[in-house]
Amino acid sequence: MDLPTTTAWRPVYFPAGFMWQPSTTAVGQKLPFSIIGGGRWTPGNHYLLGDGMNTAGLSCAELYFPIEAHYAAEELVDKTNLTPQDFIYWALQFQTVAEVANALPTINIVAKRWYSESNWRPFHWILADKTGITAILEPQNETLTLQPISIPVLTNTPNYLAHLKRLADLVKATQLNTATLASYTGALPSGNLPTSRFQRAAVHLAQLSTSASPKDQLLALLDDVAIPRTAQRLQRHNLDYTHYEIVMDLTTQTLTFKSMRTLEQHQLKLSDLVKNNSAHVVAYPFT
Repeated sequence: MDLPTTTAWRPVYFPAGFMWQPSTTAVGQKLPFSIIGGGRWTPGNHYLLGDGMNTAGLSCAELYFPIEAHYAAEELVDKTNLTPQDFIYWALQFQTVAEVANALPTINIVAKRWYSESNWRPFHWILADKTGITAILEPQNETLTLQPISIPVLTNTPNYLAHLKRLADLVKATQLNTATLASYTGALPSGNLPTSRFQRAAVHLAQLSTSASPKDQLLALLDDVAIPRTAQRLQRHNLDYTHYEIVMDLTTQTLTFKSMRTLEQHQLKLSDLVKNNSAHVVAYPFT
């Protein structure tokens, strides 16, 4: 997860029954499923989530979508109003990507500040469930629609279709699919641009070995697209760097958290957390 210098990000566990509160209302909503994800504490005792999964096997992650993100200017009385920072909590109330898609017409994502944050954030989101279905939500107008995707990669702006066009140009493919990417042997772009990182991630993902550890290969893939934690970036509060990497196994409900500060890896199994911390929010000290 790439963010500017700010409060430390860490794994955070929320039990089923936890009352999360959208910043647009004083009324809390009870989580039907326990959640584990990458988050950070903010003043007012609120946690901002960057990604997460629930005990039903659904995951969601947010990525920056500046310039292209469009949100409603006003709240609507006949819908559930959410800021972009509220969306992951809302999405992880469901069991599948299909359920999220069906419920999208009931919400309104509004361009209003989230608690102590100075403003709303321009996000788009990627969701996946344990059946293997993956989809993205790119709010380019006020009609919210999930878009199923066959190449399950998302980085920051531009939009997904623009990323695909550049990827197709790179591999010189008229039909872009996993097989095309798996057989690609050409050069890949370097650097930290979202387009370059998308292309490297998509090709490396298609070329994962079936005989090696998926977790280790995915962490190596994430290492390749990580934005370095340099002294320059640490000194400037407007420069992003990769705070952490997360691999979520939706079948075993295991989260692997890698701190980019210490390079340590920590594994947390959601079923164990439910058993041991049934009624408490837990923020783990892995930053």
